Amino acid sequence: MKNIIYLKYGELTLKGKNKINFINRLFDNVKRVLSDKPKLRIIKQFDSMIITGATISNRNKTIETLKKVPGISLIIPGYVCKRDFQSIGKAIIEQLEHANITETTFKVDTRRADKSYQLDSMEISCKLGGVILKNFNKYKVDVHKPKLRITVEIKMNDAIFYFEKIRGCGGFPLGINGRVLMLISGGIDSPVAANLLMKKGLKVDFLTFISPPHTDDRALNKVKTLRNILTLDGKLYKSKLYTVNFTSLQHEISHISNHSYQITLMRRYFFRIAKELALQNEYDAIATGESLGQVASQTIESMNTIQDAIGSFLVLRPLLSYDKFEIIDLAKKVGTYETSILPFADSCSLFVPTNPVTKPTIHGAKKLENELTLAEGIYDNIFKKHIEIE
Repeated sequence: MKNIIYLKYGELTLKGKNKINFINRLFDNVKRVLSDKPKLRIIKQFDSMIITGATISNRNKTIETLKKVPGISLIIPGYVCKRDFQSIGKAIIEQLEHANITETTFKVDTRRADKSYQLDSMEISCKLGGVILKNFNKYKVDVHKPKLRITVEIKMNDAIFYFEKIRGCGGFPLGINGRVLMLISGGIDSPVAANLLMKKGLKVDFLTFISPPHTDDRALNKVKTLRNILTLDGKLYKSKLYTVNFTSLQHEISHISNHSYQITLMRRYFFRIAKELALQNEYDAIATGESLGQVASQTIESMNTIQDAIGSFLVLRPLLSYDKFEIIDLAKKVGTYETSILPFADSCSLFVPTNPVTKPTIHGAKKLENELTLAEGIYDNIFKKHIEIE
């Protein structure tokens, strides 16, 4: 008998002929995030993965890492043993003796991959239940609402059993569905949106805007920290961060005659820059952390007016229908919340007008952009001198 970490695929089982590509991508991702643990061995199977070599002491840390890998549905601390009935019963009794299990009611569930096994699933469950009752006075069987569920899987060459299942990230393996450029501000919303896109198999790179000297290095460092959290310090994948110095263009926008449109015009230029970078670097879409109606720049009229700046280019908004409390809950789950609330202002928050327009029009935005006589030259200069990539 040996300890294992047993991974279940979830949605990948629905992929038909493409399933093998999804499994191979997930296998590569798991190897990458566990590359600092050379003693682990990862065994790829058609319906699951098995990780061996983890000690009881470091298994929990490995599981915490795996919980952040898109494409894994269930993470199961389990045990593998010989598949004859006597070996299975002995192994389960041994683990129950050593495990710190306080539950008093139990049920045994059995699944057989090998239908030629000498006992059927019901017989195995009943007989194992009898063995457990014989060895432990504290346990009682409850087939309806057991506090402890013991699952046994009969494989072709061995057996696996376990007492708990841990919910994984779910979704699809990172990188299987393309690449997207994420506008990230350092606030709560955009890192959560990035995480949701990663969960759907998109490899996410990041674009942020700085306005020195109005913004300082702490705001940019916050964005870098958020990127590291989302990518597991680069172990999940090596993401790119595009940093655009937006100061000159921001100053030009501040001269418009109707200051309530300042954020609208600023975001129209954000989108233009994002689209240009996306086209230059072959991204499939750009993405934002916008949630409908949360702030003035995120009303349906604002989104329409801002989107107009880039025509039909695809913009993904995974948080569109989420409310603020749902987003905060997700941020805490992902691990970005504490960093996102650090009080270092970004370009957007520093230049919000006193009364921002909530229902801008495309005509109104274009009319004000015509007042920006220097904007075209400043915009071109940004691509020549004011974009850093790391």
